Amino acid sequence: MGVMGVVGELLITAAVVLALFAVWQLYWTSWEVEGPRAQQVAAFEEEHAAPSRQLGEVHTEDPPAVQAPSAGEIYGLLHIPRWDWMKTPLAEGTTSDVLDRGYAGHYAETAQPGEIGNFSVAGHRRTYGNNFRHIDQLVQGDKVVVEVADTYYVYRVETHEIVSPDAVWVVAPVPGDTTFSEQPTQRWMTMTTCHPEYGNSERYIVHLAFESWTPKSTGVPQELLDEPQN
Repeated sequence: MGVMGVVGELLITAAVVLALFAVWQLYWTSWEVEGPRAQQVAAFEEEHAAPSRQLGEVHTEDPPAVQAPSAGEIYGLLHIPRWDWMKTPLAEGTTSDVLDRGYAGHYAETAQPGEIGNFSVAGHRRTYGNNFRHIDQLVQGDKVVVEVADTYYVYRVETHEIVSPDAVWVVAPVPGDTTFSEQPTQRWMTMTTCHPEYGNSERYIVHLAFESWTPKSTGVPQELLDEPQN
């Protein structure tokens, strides 16, 4: 076999390997985490169920504080009606141990749900559950509900932006404050993921404003009344 034949076979082999890697990365990893992730959602809902599915009280005064969780701990769920009622575990930290399980990872240095500041989370857009895959479908006014053990926090989509990976100021206490020195006075939520969908050269960012909170003991917020129950 000539040199060109050897080179050709090597190129074919490399192409096959790359194709198999792409299939593994895009599909197998998501299939692999889907079952365990669904189990974690079910376990949280069973342990922290609302007493009823009736419309709960709507509060706009200062919400209850969330106790700081330990690294990697699942301490809540994200409910995103726009994404076909998707529910995703909320865990502390943004390491691969969290994100590669298909969870939404809380940036540990940012505010917790309901706190003044910028409650910020990250998730994979593709691979390992695709939990933020449809982030570009969120439009102004859409709601995201953050559930913790005894409270629901409702956030409203305000804006989105596409930034470079080093634009860390999107998770500043005041979103967009490049100096990280401004004193926050509002309650924000920020969702971050890779962009474009099949790449990671940029980041897709959605900023949401706090709207209200509902004590779980009184029921569920309006936004979850029609959520399908397993």
